Amino acid sequence: MDFIYEIKDETLIICSNAVKQKILEMHLLKPIRIMTLQTFIHSYLFNYDEKAILFIMNKYQVKYDVALEYIRNLYYIENKQYNISKLDFLVNLKNELDDNKLLIYNNDFRNYVKRIKIVLYDINIDDYLINILNGLNYQIIAPVYNNYSHVIYEAETLEEEVNYVAKEIAKLIYDGIDPAKIKLTNVDKSYYNMLNRIFGFYNLKVNIPYRSKLSVYPIVKEFLSRYQTGEDISLILEDIKEDTNIFNELVKVINENIKYDNRDLISYKISNSFITSEQYDNGIDIINYLDYVCLDDEYIFMLGFNEGIIPNYYMDTDYITDNIKDMLYMDKTDVLNRKLTLKIRNVIGNIKNLIITYKLRDNVKEYYPSVLTSDYEVIKIDDDVLDSYSAIYDKIRLVRGYDQYFKFGYENNLFSILRNNYSLKYNSFDNKYKKIDRVMDKLNLSYSKMQVYNKCAFRYYLADILKLDIFLENFSTVIGSMVHYVMEKCLSNNDMDVNKYVYEYLGDREFSKKEKFFLNKYIEAIHDLLRQVLLEREYSLFNQAMYEKKIDIDFGSFVHFVGIIDKVLYYIDENTTYVCLIDYKTGNDNISLDYLKYGLDIQLPIYLYLVSKLDFKNVRYTGFYLQKFNISNGDYRLVGYSNSDKNVLSVADNGYDNSKVIKGLKTLKDGSFAKTSRVLSDEEIHTIIGYAEEKIIEVIEKIKSNDFTINPKVCDNVNIGCEYCKFKDICFKKVNDEITIYKEEFGGEI
Repeated sequence: MDFIYEIKDETLIICSNAVKQKILEMHLLKPIRIMTLQTFIHSYLFNYDEKAILFIMNKYQVKYDVALEYIRNLYYIENKQYNISKLDFLVNLKNELDDNKLLIYNNDFRNYVKRIKIVLYDINIDDYLINILNGLNYQIIAPVYNNYSHVIYEAETLEEEVNYVAKEIAKLIYDGIDPAKIKLTNVDKSYYNMLNRIFGFYNLKVNIPYRSKLSVYPIVKEFLSRYQTGEDISLILEDIKEDTNIFNELVKVINENIKYDNRDLISYKISNSFITSEQYDNGIDIINYLDYVCLDDEYIFMLGFNEGIIPNYYMDTDYITDNIKDMLYMDKTDVLNRKLTLKIRNVIGNIKNLIITYKLRDNVKEYYPSVLTSDYEVIKIDDDVLDSYSAIYDKIRLVRGYDQYFKFGYENNLFSILRNNYSLKYNSFDNKYKKIDRVMDKLNLSYSKMQVYNKCAFRYYLADILKLDIFLENFSTVIGSMVHYVMEKCLSNNDMDVNKYVYEYLGDREFSKKEKFFLNKYIEAIHDLLRQVLLEREYSLFNQAMYEKKIDIDFGSFVHFVGIIDKVLYYIDENTTYVCLIDYKTGNDNISLDYLKYGLDIQLPIYLYLVSKLDFKNVRYTGFYLQKFNISNGDYRLVGYSNSDKNVLSVADNGYDNSKVIKGLKTLKDGSFAKTSRVLSDEEIHTIIGYAEEKIIEVIEKIKSNDFTINPKVCDNVNIGCEYCKFKDICFKKVNDEITIYKEEFGGEI
């Protein structure tokens, strides 16, 4: 970039962000202005904001992505007829945007560039750009590339490739090279986990750009769910407010787009915003080699030099396809690919300290070397274990050697060397949980989290403390949430238009043919469920209700227990409040009091406890029930426990003698309840509430004391602690870790 030193008059330099950063680091006092090519084009031709995108979305009924694609292609067309439908559409669209003053023109900038010199440094020059620059005083400067020679290292596996790179980096650091001078490049997501694991064995930190969608976090899901139904933003934010990075990012996105006052836009922005993981100060950065100016004292490791990865060829899949690009002065795909290949060769040759590697396979598939490999000498990686920088990784490989030796009788040279250098007690792993030294800053507990803890404390530790349990939405979870949403809307609004609320909830979700078939079955079943609920009303005196009632109990010291109850029905007669709890279940959950002692299967007892904290006076509980919902069983009667006092019970069901709304509830000729009836006295119900509170406090204290022992519960010869657990490959559970629990008669399973 020596041309910069010769600049005397006012000059605009158009270059990449990487070049811009290097120029700024030179700290020169020169009359220059620097911008990227995209910024220049947007400033010189026109710019746009969200108003233009909203206009296109509303007029043409397209999604945000499609509207944005239309606008981005407006830069290539002129104000004339092309007699090609997609191009003429763009011409008309640009005129529409102009007529509505939705494109932003910067006349001051256009006048500015007409009187100064423009330098385009290391920019892809095509006829389109030349056409834009016509009439301006510009100069094209191509960088002078070095021609350093390199070799390529071939690894059998992805793990071998990453380990080789980690070891070479460890050598550099041992020799005094600053980690800030070491970079990784050509690294995609398929490398992230292996980099984290292997580099950790060498005590190396990599600044992996993990990105997760903002919308996957529960607090954001709740916001979107409520916002899309029309709730006020400020009220929702106040309700879900918490001091976390996720909440702050949510507020940031909202603030950036609130001025457009468009729910679809704000929802889209939130759903397509990402959270990037924090970076280490002394971590090794991952760079884009095509957009990075490398210094001679830097060391670049280029991984994944495989076919399909490098070069990552352009495809003829753009809105403006190859067959019409000539009309717009644009490079066709084959020209772009030739330029890309040349650029890659030049960049590789320009890096002084470059180590290139590729793999032949990973755990999923096989790979071929890049076509560019023919330009270089290829050397197979020699795993010299005598030159080691990680005892941990050596021991892991020694254990693998033992596995092969004892299972297959295979012994290689690596195994012999490692066995002579390390002493290991093979097959003697101790899986016992060693108590961690952790001070709990806050705890948000719920029934589901409490259930996990009581099934197995270590499972809770992995899921909720280490956050290893990533929620993935599937068809079953969508159905469950949909049923709750539709029932809440229909009943709270007294509007039985099921289809309206179904499609309001589903939005733009797409389903397979099989899923669509079952979705229609579930929609039919919701109609049946609603009819059952309306029947329940005929037999009860309940005239008030709470739907999706959220109750938050503050235990102090930043400890909260939160529950959301699907339906709380109540009736006030003079000074007595009669209350009934109902929870919808789309799964196979059972309600049982047999394991109350262990804090298991006690969702409704927990809800009884939560409701006891509401501002009801002189409460009498008529009952607590599940209302099971599935398409294989059309019986939607309530399943659960009722009050044995018939005066209280009649408030919920005046036909309790042979109930049409509560399953199994009936009386005999002598007036006593049949054996199929599950009834409890007021005293027993209040005892259950006390048990529930006791179990909540017990779990809170255990979590605060870091009691996360591997202790899966077993009942009736079924290991419910490990059932459906995602972490079986982590805990290495043994039989003596299991805790057998037994039923204690309080009520029967239904």
